Amino acid sequence: MNSVQQLLDQAQYHQQQGAIDKSMALLGEAGKLGNIYAALDFAYYKVRSDAKFALIYLQSIPNAQHPTVRYHTALITRFYVEENFSRSVISELVALAQSGHAESLLVLSCWCSEEEKVYLQIVSVMAKLSPNIYRQLVNDDRVLVSTSLEPLDESSIERAIRAREAKLRSLEHEMLNEDISLVRVKNALSAFECRYLQQRFIPLLTRSMVANPADGSPLVDSIRTSDVGVILSEMADWIVRDIDTRMANISNTKTSHGEPLNLLRYQKGQEYKAHYDAFSHKQCQQTELIEEGGQRAHTVLAYLNSMSSDGETHFPKIDVKIKPEQGTIVSFKNIDENNEILKLSLHLGAPVANGEKWTLTKWIRINQTQYGILTHGN
Repeated sequence: MNSVQQLLDQAQYHQQQGAIDKSMALLGEAGKLGNIYAALDFAYYKVRSDAKFALIYLQSIPNAQHPTVRYHTALITRFYVEENFSRSVISELVALAQSGHAESLLVLSCWCSEEEKVYLQIVSVMAKLSPNIYRQLVNDDRVLVSTSLEPLDESSIERAIRAREAKLRSLEHEMLNEDISLVRVKNALSAFECRYLQQRFIPLLTRSMVANPADGSPLVDSIRTSDVGVILSEMADWIVRDIDTRMANISNTKTSHGEPLNLLRYQKGQEYKAHYDAFSHKQCQQTELIEEGGQRAHTVLAYLNSMSSDGETHFPKIDVKIKPEQGTIVSFKNIDENNEILKLSLHLGAPVANGEKWTLTKWIRINQTQYGILTHGN
């Protein structure tokens, strides 16, 4: 019998040779022998085509009751099987959070942040069992950390989650321009979600680039002076997946057609000058771009903080200016029915005069992308 390390070495070899199915099968065997992360890699590989098989596999491994495995089993159930928060998933998250599982505490904090009593109960547990995360994301004077650990009220948490689900379903979609389907949705993200995205992914920030018109390669250009952090599929946790799905729903697009989310920070003086998000005809002929979903059909933009009078998103050809308001999502089309660039979609991010502007941007292609399939399945 091969050892776990032998299986991992063989899996790496086959991956380097491009034999992905063989590589993943070996990781599946390593998972059955007790390697949690090999098991999770295999499960997420299989979930794209057969989510129920992935769940059965995770339930069969020797580490099935490990908190990390239980958390990802709940995540797969939520996003690939049930597509909502079932009572059993909520119960699992509450049990994991009560034991101090940090990711479960974060998920519950996100979805209960607008119900003050429930939220304070959850973050009180976080303050006691995950103090570093609490200090970075919460640090709320209303939280009283007792010497004893109070049990979480599962029924109150479920009510708060159901109320949040109902609120998201009833959000008003304000049509600002029909020619480019420019829609604004306020309060689409909670303040906690906005804060989480900034704190979680700020280490990813590097200088923003644009696509080189000649070959599509990344290029530094004065047209775009912000910092960007690209949230790849391996970083797409429960909260990211949920926001990703929400942005697809608002834009009426498919999650499997999305590019990775981009976290953007604009500091004093930084801007994004007038531009189109759609690719040029020359770029659309490039093999790499065609294989990665083709033309950019939609743009979805979320504001993670509010700005008083500067940093607005401006559409000069339709005379629309949108002021950044925390939690607001904006969606618009980049191309028409013939895949031609919509000239009215020209837009810019005005210079920041004071402080910082934080946004989350998602571009959606006309076909499936590698990120979309890896993160959400076919």
